[in-house]
Amino acid sequence: MREPRILIVSHGHPDFSLGGAEIAAHAHWAELRRRGIEAMLVSRVSKSPGHAGASFFARSADRFDVLFSPPPVNHFRHSQPHGRVVYEEFRALLDRFRPTVVHFHHYAFVGLELVREVRKYASSVPIVLTLHEFLAICNAEGQMLKTNGVLCEKASPFDCHMCFPDISPQDLFMRELFIKSFFDLVDLFVCPSEFLRDRYIAWGLPTEKMVVLENGQPRREEDVAEESSGYAQETRFVLLGQLSRLKGTLVLLDAVRLFPKRLRKLVRIEIHGSTQYAKDDFKLQFEKALNGLEDTVSFCGPYRFEDVGGIIRRSGWVIVPSIWWENSPLVIQEAFAAGRPVICSNIGGMAEKVTHGVNGVHFRVSSAADLAARMEECASNPDLWKRLCAGVPQPPTIDQTVDRLLALYARKPVAASGASSVGDGQQDREVPSLLTPPVEPIDVTP
Repeated sequence: MREPRILIVSHGHPDFSLGGAEIAAHAHWAELRRRGIEAMLVSRVSKSPGHAGASFFARSADRFDVLFSPPPVNHFRHSQPHGRVVYEEFRALLDRFRPTVVHFHHYAFVGLELVREVRKYASSVPIVLTLHEFLAICNAEGQMLKTNGVLCEKASPFDCHMCFPDISPQDLFMRELFIKSFFDLVDLFVCPSEFLRDRYIAWGLPTEKMVVLENGQPRREEDVAEESSGYAQETRFVLLGQLSRLKGTLVLLDAVRLFPKRLRKLVRIEIHGSTQYAKDDFKLQFEKALNGLEDTVSFCGPYRFEDVGGIIRRSGWVIVPSIWWENSPLVIQEAFAAGRPVICSNIGGMAEKVTHGVNGVHFRVSSAADLAARMEECASNPDLWKRLCAGVPQPPTIDQTVDRLLALYARKPVAASGASSVGDGQQDREVPSLLTPPVEPIDVTP
């Protein structure tokens, strides 16, 4: 059997879009390359820098770091309508690189047709897909949050029609069948949380194809925490990441307005992130919500990925106030890696990763009043902060995650589906064959 040659496809590159899925895909690729494994990363970029019309182009002298500038997709079906990109250019990349495994970290903005083209290229090349949110299930940006603000428990064509009255239940049903026709070609789905896995199983994906595996903390240069300006650690809070309504940024600012005057003087809150990709109405709401909170809240703007550890360590608490379910927020891993407890919404992947009273505190989702009460409790109780810091686990590293992935690729025993982290001691089992003897690419014309 020849050495593995792994193709990783991502919907973005962290140098241009600092999202959790983009960071996970890049870290996966970088760790494979560090080990001397031949791996290529194909990352979608939204705008072409001018490259003579080709959709794929090397970003630098490293020909294994490839950028992909596809035409716009149909976002309702996640379909790439431009056949040339799929059947000629992507197929040419497959023929040239000749992967033994293709691992998709996303299909958004690139098109599900790429999955089928891999299967046409060679029937024995395994296809792995990491599911980062609920985009296949939910047409509302994959958030499973109804347009009236109520959390969605289960998708169905009729329920989805209530959120999208201009789209018939029949069209929504056909959307589901269309997406599942491509998912049927996937050999293994990697789920960063049990919560996400269970939602997709309820939607109809086969249990035997699902494996729970955290994305793993990327390698980074050591950063240095800045001085805390005289404030006690338990009175310093930080929110960082993408700033948007769904991420609960406004819930936090509403909570601060509910603080008693004594608490406003006691605590400091830093907000790190960018509104670059936020909707215009949120940007206006965010600017308005910040007004009058300067004595307590500092908006620090965008940050570098390598500075995350230092930003977190100079604060005592990390706040994750998302109003949608989330999957496995990278910021929770980053908080735990820095030894800090998390205050988060009491739902979905957040509640799964943070144990209330052990390594963090839950508050009622979307409730500014409950968040304000929990923050006052945390800021006023240094013993609570010390106890929760002591309960913070070390998150899995990217090398541990890649160990598991390579085991899956190579048909070795791996932890049973449902394991929530690497090395959790659960009973191993044999998963279905993923890495089969290589065959010559199938010559299929579109």
